Amino acid sequence: MCHYTYMLDEDLIRKWLDEGTIDRTQAEKMRTDLTEYRKERRSKKQIVAFSTIGAILIGIGAILFVASNWEKLGNTVKVLLLVGSTVGIHYTGYRLKYEKQKYPRAGSALIFLSALFFGASLFLIAQIYNINANNSTLVLIWILGVFPLVYGYRSAPIAGLCSLLFYLWIGLLYGERADFSELINIWDLYLISGIGIYFIGTLHGLADKTKHAEVPFKFMGLQAALFALFIHTFELGEYTVEKIVPVIYAVLGILFLAVLLSPLRKRLASFQADASVSVIALLMAGITLTTIYIPASENIYMVVFNVIFLGILTFLLYAGYGTENITIINTAMFWFILLIFARYFDFFWDLLPRSLFFIVGGLVLLVMSVVMERKRRELKAQFTGGEQ
Repeated sequence: MCHYTYMLDEDLIRKWLDEGTIDRTQAEKMRTDLTEYRKERRSKKQIVAFSTIGAILIGIGAILFVASNWEKLGNTVKVLLLVGSTVGIHYTGYRLKYEKQKYPRAGSALIFLSALFFGASLFLIAQIYNINANNSTLVLIWILGVFPLVYGYRSAPIAGLCSLLFYLWIGLLYGERADFSELINIWDLYLISGIGIYFIGTLHGLADKTKHAEVPFKFMGLQAALFALFIHTFELGEYTVEKIVPVIYAVLGILFLAVLLSPLRKRLASFQADASVSVIALLMAGITLTTIYIPASENIYMVVFNVIFLGILTFLLYAGYGTENITIINTAMFWFILLIFARYFDFFWDLLPRSLFFIVGGLVLLVMSVVMERKRRELKAQFTGGEQ
């Protein structure tokens, strides 16, 4: 979650002019410098985008080349080609980023590509030797193989990739182990893991050397937690949990609060958003504990989860505005629209004719999206001094 800070804008320059703090020559100089700064910033973003897209296209092309000649190549040649490509891409990225130091963004993109290529090579090699590719162990090896790059290269994109792979791994592992379903619901598992990843991101924000991984870990953790909580807002049938589940929620919530209420809080940039995630953990601990000893109907739980979800989104909007964090605001708006869309289907699908249902729903969503996008742009312009 990128943290946007106030930049000097036209209103502030005009205010200083009126107060006599600066003269017109200085004001013009500041305007010129701000314009150049914004152009350079946009240019850097474009370079990162093009470098990343180019690196991904190279990777796709290499994989397609191997796939198209799969039957013609021997197993040893296939393995050498895959391993050599991965190492070559990684080394090229390292050279560009660190040794030549002229193309750091292109180098970072190639290093990220090598992390993707490592996983693709892993699964292709498994296929060569007839190993089941739909295997959680391979995903775990992928994670372990690229995770050191998060800290070795201070790579935020690879931190995000590792988070995504982690959720893929636990999903595959849950499917492979039938005994897991007796211990915990899959959605509780994703919610707990999402809160856990977010907490790990929060801890990364406490030290300068690991701060680069704070944003991707917290972003991916928040999305997983909100996704799992969103699933809980539907009618899922009987909601049952094991006694260990509320304990895990409570431990995560208490750990969060211990960090947030300690002197370490001063180093955290988004206390309000962090507090909202700790509230999710403690609320879920209470709900699951109540479920164990005082079971209720599925409709009651659905209402409770809808209220919690709506409350958390409201809290996130407040936190995003308070910390001037447009990413948190975007996240809250996205899930808010999704929640409205889901409840619209629940309440009106059987009440309205199908044509009227879709027309009204489309108009409502269109108006909401326009209003929320306009508000989002206003907030982003406010946080970034007018830069879109």
